[in-house]
Amino acid sequence: MRHLRWGLLAAGGIAGRFAKGLATIRDQATCLAVGSRDIEKAKRFAQEHGVERAYGSYEELLADPDVDAVYISTPNSLHAEWSIKAARAGKHILCEKPVTVNAAQLQKVLRAVKKADVFFMEAFMYRCHPQWKRLLEIVQAGTIGEVRILQSAFAFNMGLKLENIRLSNPLAGGGLMDVGCYCVSFCRLVAGEEPMKCHAVAKIGDRSRVDEFAAGVLQFPSGAVASFVCGTQCGTPTVANVYGSKGSIVVTNPWFPSDENAKLVVTAEGKTETIEVKHGRDLYANEALTVAEFIDRRQAEPTAMTWADSLGQMKTLDALRASIGLKFDCE
Repeated sequence: MRHLRWGLLAAGGIAGRFAKGLATIRDQATCLAVGSRDIEKAKRFAQEHGVERAYGSYEELLADPDVDAVYISTPNSLHAEWSIKAARAGKHILCEKPVTVNAAQLQKVLRAVKKADVFFMEAFMYRCHPQWKRLLEIVQAGTIGEVRILQSAFAFNMGLKLENIRLSNPLAGGGLMDVGCYCVSFCRLVAGEEPMKCHAVAKIGDRSRVDEFAAGVLQFPSGAVASFVCGTQCGTPTVANVYGSKGSIVVTNPWFPSDENAKLVVTAEGKTETIEVKHGRDLYANEALTVAEFIDRRQAEPTAMTWADSLGQMKTLDALRASIGLKFDCE
């Protein structure tokens, strides 16, 4: 597996989490550089995380010939722009979810990465945990019969902090784009197909102008249906459940699984079994190693995000946003 030298394009909290993940696999990856529009912020980040090089612009980061791959964690509204610029600079790309603001933007990004012949993946770190391969094996083996109902939830109460990017319309924030995308991704993964119908309802904030909490439903060609709730202004228990014609699967910690809590509770034929799925690695480290593993193919394999998977994801998010009348200033 190739040892990649990473550059972090943005120096926010999630970039810090990714840097900590890279620090656990120093023999397999290097966190070489960080770029921020604020050089002092970049320097503080570099000092805190042991990063060798700090740049005061994203352009300088992309110009560093020693950077093999970039992790893009800018606000959502900037994902497409900097993914395209990174591709043109010849860098392999791991871009935070949602990978762009809409499907049309993603199609432009994909044209750019194909032309540049670089790796590109949407950073849904939860998808890189092996519990999802195990879940799909159980489903595909017919253990719970036909998949009929999918339920999921990802919601928390951060308070009405209007300065936060999650509550910014110009930056393409909102609960659906921030955490509802996890629910949509989960439903599409397990259904194994794209939804033919999508609808959502939401509370659009008068001041934030984004969805502060929402509920959505999907229907798939197979007949399976899915429901989810998400939001940033109301907390709920985390949920990811699969119900089939012969049984069910409960994913105890779908979005942030670790060795201690990655469990699948499978009920079938009147019996319940708890399956522990261990892998002994930091979630973000696993994500970085997924890039290294598939870099020569230029895109990951399932259950990580393929290009087609990301495109289907963005089309679904577009449809859900249309149903609640949410349009971003940057579109």
